[in-house]
Amino acid sequence: MNNFGIIIEARTGSKRLPNKILKKVNKKTILDFLIKRVKTQKKIKKIIVSTTTLKKDLPLIKIAKKNKISFFQGSENDLIKRIIDTAKKNNLKFIVQVTSDNPFFDKEIFEILLKIFKQKKYDFVSNSLKSFFPIGSDIRIFKLKNLINSSKYVKGKARQHTCYYFLKNIKKIKSYTLKAGPDYYRPQYRLTLDYEKDLKLIKKIINNFGNKYFSLKSIIKFLDNHKEISVINSNLPTKLTIPKYK
Repeated sequence: MNNFGIIIEARTGSKRLPNKILKKVNKKTILDFLIKRVKTQKKIKKIIVSTTTLKKDLPLIKIAKKNKISFFQGSENDLIKRIIDTAKKNNLKFIVQVTSDNPFFDKEIFEILLKIFKQKKYDFVSNSLKSFFPIGSDIRIFKLKNLINSSKYVKGKARQHTCYYFLKNIKKIKSYTLKAGPDYYRPQYRLTLDYEKDLKLIKKIINNFGNKYFSLKSIIKFLDNHKEISVINSNLPTKLTIPKYK
């Protein structure tokens, strides 16, 4: 598994909620929390925070170092190039994409997707497109060579999204989408971090479970049993899986 790596895409430049991944819950930043969850899986050793060369993103490198994982600095706006460069620098052939504003990485879902990907039938495996998992539980696995080959077809602002080509052409590539079963089918739940209300919900969840690892299934059960918490951020705009550009 030496040529597999988990790349955590991270930067502080959010317009809706500036420095969102540096927000703290129980004295730990959201990025610290995510890294700790990613490290609970034991299948892939290489975990890399991929950030920018900007001074304002230096705190993210400190967090990576503190958690004893690798980091890479690259382009701010050309995320596709940054991820390609991150993978090349770390001798990766296969990438697991994790975004830092989705803090509830689930190792059970990850292991299912990894097992499917390793069957070598698919070039792109995810639980993203019309999968009906809670918003913000996405994990995507793909080949570096396919990201390089497809990158020339992605222009402008679309290059801010690593998997734009794969998701836009999902029926044209060898792909597999893991669909949510009854335990996970909660597309109405929002577990991503873009607004203050998202942060409020995330804090409620973390404060309920504490510092130990807890599964996505446990989060769903908690929200099912506490409707007053699940609706905290229910009126926020839907986060598009495939962003639209003019």
